[in-house]
Amino acid sequence: MKKTLKTDKPVQFVKINESLCNGCVLCTKACPTRAIRVKKNRLAHIVGACIECGECVRVCPRNAVKFVTSDMPSPKSDYACVSASSALSVQFGEQFMPNDILLGLRALGLGYAHDTSYTSELYNIALGLYLKEQRKKTQAPKPLISPFCPVVVQTIIHRFPSLIDHIPPLLLPREIVAREAKKRLSTKYGCKQEEIKVLHITPCAAQIASIQECVLSEDSCIDGAIGIGSIHESLKHALRDLDDDRVLHHSGGVGLGWAMSGGEIAGMEMNCLAISGLQETIHYLEKIEMGLLKDIDYVECRTCTEGCIGGPLTVADKYEAKHHLQKLVRQFGLEKRVKEEYVKKLYAQGWFFSDMKR
Repeated sequence: MKKTLKTDKPVQFVKINESLCNGCVLCTKACPTRAIRVKKNRLAHIVGACIECGECVRVCPRNAVKFVTSDMPSPKSDYACVSASSALSVQFGEQFMPNDILLGLRALGLGYAHDTSYTSELYNIALGLYLKEQRKKTQAPKPLISPFCPVVVQTIIHRFPSLIDHIPPLLLPREIVAREAKKRLSTKYGCKQEEIKVLHITPCAAQIASIQECVLSEDSCIDGAIGIGSIHESLKHALRDLDDDRVLHHSGGVGLGWAMSGGEIAGMEMNCLAISGLQETIHYLEKIEMGLLKDIDYVECRTCTEGCIGGPLTVADKYEAKHHLQKLVRQFGLEKRVKEEYVKKLYAQGWFFSDMKR
């Protein structure tokens, strides 16, 4: 039996250190779901639905609020494949190219390093096909809202449940990478798919939470996730000693651009908007709920300012990272490097669709 969209989240990925908390209530005021309360002992506690947006982490003056993330895996780990957010490509300065980052991951012994940006370009075309189908339906919800940012999805579930039908039923690029890696590598190694382990490297604790507590698919195909900050030093050392000229990076600028606000819709030919920042996102979700944006086909929302490059688990300054990423987008070109007919064939086979019943 397929699961329906889940609205409960029993696992918390944000923790409050009571020994550091002084009950200043800044985190309470910042929380968009009012999940934090300061109780009688004058200490903050998470009592409601935490959506891992990180606003409490950002405003706490005493560093009492922290994300709980996975530790760095051992170089002798059992992971057969590693995928990474496109934001990882701009965390090490302009001297390192996206292909260097992928080779560095491979040098760490984390398995085959997949170019997730290429899968994002596949997704980009599939999304365009889905939007064209929806245009032909008179009762289709408009605008559709990007499912990419897990904080946006959780915000919709907890504050705007009437907008759940505005989320396209498409698997995210990181999930497609993991699913296909399990299929292909299990065939290559002659083992069961569940024996193939996939690690995801993310700029966002909410993505770690969404992998462990899925709401948009039956189960995540990803077996482990760590923050960019957790792997940064190890990968930086691997890049310094890199002596490998294999080509692992295949995407163009469109796929790389997904790491910044506006990147997801950059290759779209529809009427789209890109919103970044939590309060701006909430403001536009309110507009959509009131039916004020029916002339828009698709809204890309990212609750981190500037997009994933502004994620709480990143290392590089988000504005420097944006400047670097814009250069890469120009360098690799604004045309997608995937074949549209190939994507159409996959789309017709249901390759991009989630198994979650709405």
